[in-house]
Amino acid sequence: MTTTLLLIRHGVTDWNTAQRWQGHADIPLNETGRQQAHALARRLATWPIEVIVSSDLQRCAQTAVTLAAPHNLQPVFDPLWRERHVGDFSGMTTEEVRARFPELWATSPRGLVNPPNGEAFPDLRQRTLTAYEKVLTAYKGQMVAIVSHGGTLHTLIREVIGLNGTEYGRFSLRGNTGLSIIEVTDHGAYLTRLNDTSHLENGD
Repeated sequence: MTTTLLLIRHGVTDWNTAQRWQGHADIPLNETGRQQAHALARRLATWPIEVIVSSDLQRCAQTAVTLAAPHNLQPVFDPLWRERHVGDFSGMTTEEVRARFPELWATSPRGLVNPPNGEAFPDLRQRTLTAYEKVLTAYKGQMVAIVSHGGTLHTLIREVIGLNGTEYGRFSLRGNTGLSIIEVTDHGAYLTRLNDTSHLENGD
């Protein structure tokens, strides 16, 4: 019995475009993000999706509702699938973070900086694994679309392919509405697709 997880990053927001750290800030999709969500929904309209699970933050919720429409489904919103809480970095660009926290930035492993008053990576990892196991238990044998965030999905995929906690940035999820696929069988979990944005190639 195979459980197929379609891992989907939300559509683009104005903060994505400005390269601002979003975290738990509840930023909506912009017009391009809405177009991206519709392009993905057209692509997946005939796929046998049985359940859609989504972060409750509106950039994911809006993407999930658009994706759900052709399937006559109601998304299940779960805050476990939220982005990492980025604490004092929220709303700042990376350049602003580096200027304000130079020592923290300089002494952190690449991509593994822990924002002051934010969520540490071990906590994000545990939350993501909890969300993953919850889906596998509830929807075994089904095709489940999960609409979440770059940091959260990166954390999950890293676990599936066996990267250790000090390795970050070996792959990219930069494409908004990028599609990654994990198939889970009795023999383990397998990444079969990574950050596929081919549905955007027609200008959507």
